[in-house]
Amino acid sequence: MEAKYDIEFYKKFKKFVERFMNTMYRINVNGLDNIRDTNYLLAGNHLNILDSWVLVSLFDEPIRFMVDQKLYRYYLWELFFRTLGTFPINPNEIDLKAVKTAINLLKESENVCIFPEGKTHRQADYQPFKSGVPAIAVMSKKEIVPFGIRASYKPLSEITINFGEPINYSKIPKNERDSHLENIVRSLEKKN
Repeated sequence: MEAKYDIEFYKKFKKFVERFMNTMYRINVNGLDNIRDTNYLLAGNHLNILDSWVLVSLFDEPIRFMVDQKLYRYYLWELFFRTLGTFPINPNEIDLKAVKTAINLLKESENVCIFPEGKTHRQADYQPFKSGVPAIAVMSKKEIVPFGIRASYKPLSEITINFGEPINYSKIPKNERDSHLENIVRSLEKKN
Protein backbone atom coordinates (compact mmCIF):
# COMPACT_ATOMS: atom_id res chain seq x y z
CA MET A 1 0.00 0.00 0.00
CA GLU A 2 1.41 3.40 -1.01
CA ALA A 3 1.82 6.02 1.72
CA LYS A 4 -0.36 9.12 1.33
CA TYR A 5 0.07 12.69 2.50
CA ASP A 6 -1.58 13.12 5.90
CA ILE A 7 -2.24 16.74 6.90
CA GLU A 8 -2.93 15.79 10.53
CA PHE A 9 0.41 14.01 10.77
CA TYR A 10 2.07 17.09 9.26
CA LYS A 11 0.45 19.34 11.90
CA LYS A 12 1.66 17.10 14.75
CA PHE A 13 5.14 16.98 13.26
CA LYS A 14 5.10 20.77 12.92
CA LYS A 15 4.44 21.16 16.66
CA PHE A 16 7.42 18.94 17.44
CA VAL A 17 9.59 20.87 14.96
CA GLU A 18 8.61 24.23 16.46
CA ARG A 19 9.55 23.10 19.98
CA PHE A 20 12.81 21.54 18.82
CA MET A 21 13.93 24.51 16.70
CA ASN A 22 13.03 27.10 19.35
CA THR A 23 14.89 25.11 22.02
CA MET A 24 18.01 24.31 20.00
CA TYR A 25 18.51 27.53 17.98
CA ARG A 26 18.06 31.27 17.93
CA ILE A 27 16.25 31.96 14.67
CA ASN A 28 16.46 35.44 13.15
CA VAL A 29 13.90 36.02 10.41
CA ASN A 30 13.90 38.94 7.98
CA GLY A 31 11.40 39.64 5.22
CA LEU A 32 8.69 37.23 6.33
CA ASP A 33 6.22 40.02 5.56
CA ASN A 34 7.11 39.46 1.87
CA ILE A 35 4.94 36.35 1.98
CA ARG A 36 1.45 37.16 0.77
CA ASP A 37 -1.84 35.43 1.51
CA THR A 38 -1.54 33.11 -1.46
CA ASN A 39 0.29 29.93 -2.24
CA TYR A 40 3.89 30.19 -3.32
CA LEU A 41 7.01 28.43 -4.52
CA LEU A 42 9.85 28.85 -2.05
CA ALA A 43 13.41 28.48 -3.35
CA GLY A 44 16.66 28.90 -1.46
CA ASN A 45 20.06 27.53 -0.53
CA HIS A 46 20.45 24.19 1.24
CA LEU A 47 22.92 23.79 4.11
CA ASN A 48 21.32 21.02 6.14
CA ILE A 49 18.19 18.86 6.24
CA LEU A 50 17.13 21.17 9.10
CA ASP A 51 16.63 23.97 6.55
CA SER A 52 13.23 22.45 5.91
CA TRP A 53 12.54 22.40 9.66
CA VAL A 54 13.26 26.14 9.83
CA LEU A 55 10.64 26.71 7.14
CA VAL A 56 8.09 24.35 8.70
CA SER A 57 8.47 26.16 12.03
CA LEU A 58 7.89 29.59 10.45
CA PHE A 59 4.81 28.97 8.30
CA ASP A 60 1.31 28.29 9.50
CA GLU A 61 0.38 26.66 6.19
CA PRO A 62 1.85 23.29 5.22
CA ILE A 63 4.76 23.22 2.80
CA ARG A 64 5.29 20.39 0.31
CA PHE A 65 9.01 19.74 -0.16
CA MET A 66 10.71 18.32 -3.24
CA VAL A 67 13.33 15.94 -1.82
CA ASP A 68 16.16 13.80 -3.16
CA GLN A 69 14.82 10.33 -3.96
CA LYS A 70 17.61 8.81 -1.85
CA LEU A 71 15.50 9.73 1.21
CA TYR A 72 12.99 7.15 -0.04
CA ARG A 73 15.46 4.26 -0.24
CA TYR A 74 14.15 2.52 2.90
CA TYR A 75 10.48 1.70 3.36
CA LEU A 76 10.07 3.44 6.74
CA TRP A 77 11.81 6.58 5.52
CA GLU A 78 9.62 6.65 2.43
CA LEU A 79 6.53 6.14 4.58
CA PHE A 80 7.59 9.00 6.87
CA PHE A 81 8.48 11.47 4.11
CA ARG A 82 5.44 10.70 1.94
CA THR A 83 3.11 11.03 4.92
CA LEU A 84 4.61 14.49 5.52
CA GLY A 85 3.72 15.39 1.94
CA THR A 86 7.15 15.40 0.33
CA PHE A 87 7.67 14.16 -3.21
CA PRO A 88 10.87 12.72 -4.70
CA ILE A 89 13.14 13.91 -7.47
CA ASN A 90 16.12 12.24 -9.09
CA PRO A 91 18.67 15.09 -8.94
CA ASN A 92 20.92 13.40 -11.50
CA GLU A 93 18.55 13.70 -14.43
CA ILE A 94 15.66 15.74 -15.76
CA ASP A 95 12.85 14.26 -13.67
CA LEU A 96 9.64 15.21 -15.47
CA LYS A 97 7.45 13.39 -12.95
CA ALA A 98 8.81 15.54 -10.09
CA VAL A 99 8.42 18.70 -12.17
CA LYS A 100 4.80 17.82 -13.03
CA THR A 101 4.09 17.03 -9.38
CA ALA A 102 5.44 20.46 -8.31
CA ILE A 103 3.40 22.26 -10.98
CA ASN A 104 0.21 20.37 -10.08
CA LEU A 105 0.62 21.03 -6.36
CA LEU A 106 1.11 24.75 -6.99
CA LYS A 107 -1.94 24.85 -9.26
CA GLU A 108 -3.91 23.13 -6.48
CA SER A 109 -2.94 26.02 -4.14
CA GLU A 110 -0.35 24.04 -2.18
CA ASN A 111 2.88 25.68 -1.01
CA VAL A 112 5.98 24.06 -2.46
CA CYS A 113 9.66 24.38 -1.51
CA ILE A 114 12.56 23.46 -3.76
CA PHE A 115 16.25 23.66 -2.90
CA PRO A 116 17.84 24.30 -6.33
CA GLU A 117 21.32 23.30 -5.14
CA GLY A 118 20.03 19.75 -5.00
CA LYS A 119 22.05 18.72 -1.96
CA THR A 120 23.27 20.02 1.36
CA HIS A 121 26.71 21.56 1.84
CA ARG A 122 28.82 23.62 4.22
CA GLN A 123 28.09 27.36 4.27
CA ALA A 124 31.22 28.29 2.27
CA ASP A 125 30.96 25.46 -0.29
CA TYR A 126 28.39 26.83 -2.69
CA GLN A 127 26.72 24.34 -5.01
CA PRO A 128 25.61 25.64 -8.40
CA PHE A 129 21.86 25.82 -8.83
CA LYS A 130 20.20 23.22 -11.00
CA SER A 131 18.15 24.83 -13.72
CA GLY A 132 14.39 24.78 -14.02
CA VAL A 133 12.91 26.17 -10.80
CA PRO A 134 11.80 29.46 -12.44
CA ALA A 135 10.27 27.40 -15.28
CA ILE A 136 8.14 25.52 -12.72
CA ALA A 137 6.93 28.86 -11.36
CA VAL A 138 6.09 30.18 -14.83
CA MET A 139 4.25 26.99 -15.86
CA SER A 140 2.20 27.04 -12.66
CA LYS A 141 1.60 30.83 -12.91
CA LYS A 142 3.06 31.38 -9.43
CA GLU A 143 5.70 33.68 -8.03
CA ILE A 144 8.88 32.49 -6.36
CA VAL A 145 9.67 33.67 -2.84
CA PRO A 146 13.46 33.39 -2.62
CA PHE A 147 15.26 32.88 0.67
CA GLY A 148 18.80 32.60 1.95
CA ILE A 149 19.83 30.74 5.10
CA ARG A 150 23.01 31.31 7.08
CA ALA A 151 23.70 28.72 9.80
CA SER A 152 26.16 26.23 11.24
CA TYR A 153 23.40 24.20 12.92
CA LYS A 154 25.58 23.67 15.96
CA PRO A 155 23.37 23.32 19.07
CA LEU A 156 22.32 26.67 20.57
CA SER A 157 23.74 28.58 17.60
CA GLU A 158 22.06 31.28 15.54
CA ILE A 159 20.19 30.72 12.28
CA THR A 160 19.44 33.66 10.01
CA ILE A 161 16.90 33.35 7.22
CA ASN A 162 16.21 36.23 4.85
CA PHE A 163 13.17 36.19 2.54
CA GLY A 164 13.11 38.30 -0.60
CA GLU A 165 10.25 39.89 -2.47
CA PRO A 166 8.13 37.49 -4.57
CA ILE A 167 9.42 37.29 -8.15
CA ASN A 168 7.25 36.87 -11.25
CA TYR A 169 9.59 35.02 -13.61
CA SER A 170 7.28 35.37 -16.60
CA LYS A 171 8.52 38.98 -16.77
CA ILE A 172 12.21 37.96 -16.88
CA PRO A 173 13.81 36.73 -20.14
CA LYS A 174 13.91 32.93 -20.25
CA ASN A 175 17.71 32.71 -20.64
CA GLU A 176 18.25 34.87 -17.52
CA ARG A 177 15.81 33.23 -15.10
CA ASP A 178 18.04 30.56 -13.52
CA SER A 179 21.03 32.85 -12.97
CA HIS A 180 18.71 35.59 -11.66
CA LEU A 181 17.28 33.25 -9.00
CA GLU A 182 20.74 32.07 -7.94
CA ASN A 183 22.03 35.66 -7.67
CA ILE A 184 19.04 36.71 -5.56
CA VAL A 185 19.41 33.74 -3.20
CA ARG A 186 23.17 34.34 -2.81
CA SER A 187 22.54 37.99 -1.91
CA LEU A 188 19.92 36.93 0.66
CA GLU A 189 22.39 34.45 2.20
CA LYS A 190 24.87 37.26 2.80
CA LYS A 191 22.38 39.88 3.97
CA ASN A 192 22.64 40.88 7.64
